Amino acid sequence: MKKVIVIGSGFSGLSAATALASRGYQVTVLEKNSTPGGRARKFDVDGFTFDMGPSWYWMPDVFEDYFNRFGFTANDFYELKRLDPSYRIFYPDNELLDVPAGLEAIYDMFEAEEPGSSKKLKKFLEEAKYKYEVGMREFVHKPSLSVLEFMDIRIAKSMIRLQMFSSLASEVRRLFRNPKLISLLEFPVLFLGATPQKTPAMYSLMNYADMALGTWYPMGGMYRIVEAMVAVAEAQGVEILTGNEVQ
Repeated sequence: MKKVIVIGSGFSGLSAATALASRGYQVTVLEKNSTPGGRARKFDVDGFTFDMGPSWYWMPDVFEDYFNRFGFTANDFYELKRLDPSYRIFYPDNELLDVPAGLEAIYDMFEAEEPGSSKKLKKFLEEAKYKYEVGMREFVHKPSLSVLEFMDIRIAKSMIRLQMFSSLASEVRRLFRNPKLISLLEFPVLFLGATPQKTPAMYSLMNYADMALGTWYPMGGMYRIVEAMVAVAEAQGVEILTGNEVQ
């Protein structure tokens, strides 16, 4: 049996280790901290528990696909609660904007801020849904080992609609004028470590994930996800060694 060492027990490390173990590799995960989780670890003090990394839970379908791959569901490990409002935005002028759960409520919010914008948002999110479905299927779930993976006539035909060659900022600002709504639509790509000006408009798929799929929270804290992933990894035979920093 071939042996593999995975460095780090964050979401990526745990998922990679579990996938390798399911294919017959003998996998050991080395984690420098005293507990697994990487950036998603927790901090306990005086009977209180604090999440150290992720603030919320987006794209629940991705988590569900992951657990299904190994014969589980997310519900086997934790209960998800959809947040309403999804989150609150603080603006420099001391104004607040609570983003509600549910598309109809979001359309009403947009209309109140900028008359006529709700119809534009509906069209924007219809296209964002298409980008999400195609993007997840044709890009995210591929290993990206070779450019040949993307040499597909279906992808070529969809390139224009995916808006690969225009920026998210230009697309958002073409449709909306209200600064608060613009910042609301542009901020999700910051999670990708990019700016709206330099991110393809294809990534409006993040707006679909935000507004249509919703913001969720695993009851008991984000660390419940780590505990679930550790349980799945160990069920596949993965060995996790904490307190082992790689030099």
